[in-house]
Amino acid sequence: MQNFFKKLGIGYFIAAGTAFVALITAFIFLATYKGAMANNAAALVPQTIAIFLIAGFIVELAVLVVPQYRFLHIAAMAMYALALFKEIVLIPPLIADEINNVHYQGGNLGTNVLYMVLLLLIVAAAITVAFLGFYKAEEDVGEDMKIKKGNVTGIVKASVAGVVVLAAVLTSTLISLDLKKKMNVATGDEWNPITEEIKKAANDANYTYDPTTVVIKQKEEYTSADWSNSEMTSVPLTKNRDGHNLVYYFEGAYSEGYQGDYSPTYCYLYLWDDGIFGGTSGKDNVRGYWYNSSLEKTGKNEEGVDVRDCLNMVTNTANFESIIANDKDGFYSKEAYMFLDMGKVWGQGSNGRSIIMNGYEYYPEVAIFIDNQGEELEAYKGEDADISAWVPSRVLSNLDYSSIFIQTDVEWSATNGAVTINYVDNNKNRGISDISVNFTETGKQTISIKWKNADGQTFEASVDVNVSELPAEEE
Repeated sequence: MQNFFKKLGIGYFIAAGTAFVALITAFIFLATYKGAMANNAAALVPQTIAIFLIAGFIVELAVLVVPQYRFLHIAAMAMYALALFKEIVLIPPLIADEINNVHYQGGNLGTNVLYMVLLLLIVAAAITVAFLGFYKAEEDVGEDMKIKKGNVTGIVKASVAGVVVLAAVLTSTLISLDLKKKMNVATGDEWNPITEEIKKAANDANYTYDPTTVVIKQKEEYTSADWSNSEMTSVPLTKNRDGHNLVYYFEGAYSEGYQGDYSPTYCYLYLWDDGIFGGTSGKDNVRGYWYNSSLEKTGKNEEGVDVRDCLNMVTNTANFESIIANDKDGFYSKEAYMFLDMGKVWGQGSNGRSIIMNGYEYYPEVAIFIDNQGEELEAYKGEDADISAWVPSRVLSNLDYSSIFIQTDVEWSATNGAVTINYVDNNKNRGISDISVNFTETGKQTISIKWKNADGQTFEASVDVNVSELPAEEE
């Protein structure tokens, strides 16, 4: 055994350390990922990150037993790389929310950054080992690879290592596929936030206006007469305007530390069916015109209607002359950068910033629900249960849904229990740090939310919870 280790180079010990770090990272991930992932992560089966790390650890152990067959190390590298790839897929929504300071997606960016750093270190170390090799001298590799006559131990070690590597790779792949299959069933059949009750609410709303058919053509020129037009100068800065329908609705939030205050500043835009828009950007009022069919595109669609090829806003107000919205995926189908004067918010001169506004073709809200990804909470009487990952969400009349924009506007309650909300720096304006519930009775209990939207409508939703006695500690 002593002679065995004398032959080994630094790559062998780096591989051993990498395997150990991969195993620890897998345990850390399994212990923390539920509250750290974005709301949409469940459908992507984040557990596979831990599965691939454990598979890589097992493969690396086999390689450490027979380091002369270092090509097996490629399988460990592949497992580590798959884990890193999955985290790369999962982290962008959290980064976008942090940049925009809107936190639509839930989760915890800091924890995911920790995952990312650990995975990058693991993959980098595994790649380094591939170049360094496991032996100090190449001739020792060739010597150890020889299956000498009568050397039963060597044959067994090589065979077992090969079987372990193959089993680890196949098992991790099959488990991942099975989890994905079960998740598809869970999200597709067992749990769907759009219940029959919500569908009925959408139908009862009887909202027949279709914003997807509205086409506003760009003008050749916006004249002084346009800017003095009474409809434009008096357009409301809220979503209520008699005699007109809302076509696009934008909302955004921005935070920046000023004298220790990171409270968000909110901005809103309302684009109406006559090509006029109004809104607010912090303490600035903005009014102007919008169009979604540019002069550059003169073609017609099959119905003979101008092509909708853009979404732009124009004003005669400094810093807001041109607001360009681009397409994006998800509930928010539009994204626009807009000027925000934080100096007016802080009351100290002019400090220009850019805020990202997220918008969608407007339909009214008809219901809310608690997005817990179909997870059944098993709570214990008298013990705090963390529900921070549960997201109050709104449903539009077209049955699209997203998290409620300002989560602190939501009221929480529980039957035979209490919901505790901790705010960032104990300041409600800073946002929610965590939410927990503690029940005083066992049995079927209910966690409820209540929310009033901008139209003054109040919506309620609830989730049932099974509460049992706290198990007695074993002596």
